[in-house]
Amino acid sequence: MKYPVTKQFTSMLLALLFVFMTCGTGAGQLVDYSKLSKEELQKKIASFGLGFGSYVVGKALTGDQQAIAAKDNAYKAYPGTVKFKDQDIFVIADQESNVVIAVYKRNKKASKNDFKTTISELMMQYGEPTTEAHGNQIYWNYGADGLIPEELYQTVKSQGQLATLAILATVKFSSSQDVETMTSMIKKMEKKEAGEDAAKEAEEDVTSDNYVMIQSDMLTKKYIQN
Repeated sequence: MKYPVTKQFTSMLLALLFVFMTCGTGAGQLVDYSKLSKEELQKKIASFGLGFGSYVVGKALTGDQQAIAAKDNAYKAYPGTVKFKDQDIFVIADQESNVVIAVYKRNKKASKNDFKTTISELMMQYGEPTTEAHGNQIYWNYGADGLIPEELYQTVKSQGQLATLAILATVKFSSSQDVETMTSMIKKMEKKEAGEDAAKEAEEDVTSDNYVMIQSDMLTKKYIQN
């Protein structure tokens, strides 16, 4: 017989798990990832496989990618790093080791269909997001064990313990338009029947400035500071 699991019960289990993790000692004690070496942290971040195409945060550029970087690197970058573009992907890498620090894409005039496609692709690749902010930002946060579930994130946040949750890497989607507004408009677009008033369709033809950034703040600090 299957018993229904309530959201309250799930939150309670997550809270107990979080208390166990933060209060444990020895093998159960949390690792302070900010104190790891660049190489150790880099390997951990790379294990998540976060990136666009063959550009993965924490992995070194291949020979072919370095050749692309040498041809198109006339972008402003932090000292010690190089920034280049490969088709629609912007890449920021450490100049000495060629390790990818961050990747991002930007569509300044994204249509409703572009908006829908981007969100769908991110959810297909990374799953349900960890949290949202300001109505126009969506985050997939990664911790020691991979993607941080929304339930765990909210439980820790409600306990005022968010600072103790180690976020090693983040996939961030941001838009100039409110996510709920755009989602509502997409639903209307999908239900729109052929031959409907063209003026109304033009009125709803809203574009947005969409931005997807994948990076590790911890890793970025390691490479920029050292």
